[in-house]
Amino acid sequence: MDEILERVKAKRPALERWLRLLPGYAGYKEKEQRRDADRILREAIRHRLREIADRLLRIQRELAERDLSRVDEIDRLVRRIQTLADQIGVARYGYAGFFDAIRIEEAELEALYRFDADLLQKIEELQERIDVLDQAVHSGGDLSAVLPPLDRHLQELQATWEHRVEVLTRAS
Repeated sequence: MDEILERVKAKRPALERWLRLLPGYAGYKEKEQRRDADRILREAIRHRLREIADRLLRIQRELAERDLSRVDEIDRLVRRIQTLADQIGVARYGYAGFFDAIRIEEAELEALYRFDADLLQKIEELQERIDVLDQAVHSGGDLSAVLPPLDRHLQELQATWEHRVEVLTRAS
């Protein structure tokens, strides 16, 4: 069996040249590459959210040494970020393969990329809001002015992700 697999791999360039002559194959190959890019991008988003959640946990521990009144609120934020990271990590890809039953058209695929760009922007803004929280914790500032906007921003991030999932679900 391994020998057959090796022969197929060795002949792949010739097979690729032949397949490129088939109508539609180039677009298929491009879509497969987009699927890989979608997977890589979502993995990067998931990883970034995990880093943010870890940082928020560190801030929570620092705060717990001085004031326990807001620890539960921060814990809820951490869990929401971790849940979102998990959802992004297990979501299906933005393009179905050639033999899959699910087909996603180019317009829907472009919409998914716009959602992903929006997600990345919102994640950077989330990081900035956590920077503000970190400063408030270290300076003994008023957390009631910092936590509600952070919570609202996280809700917007979650809504953006859910809208992306809806688009993907409608497309299938």
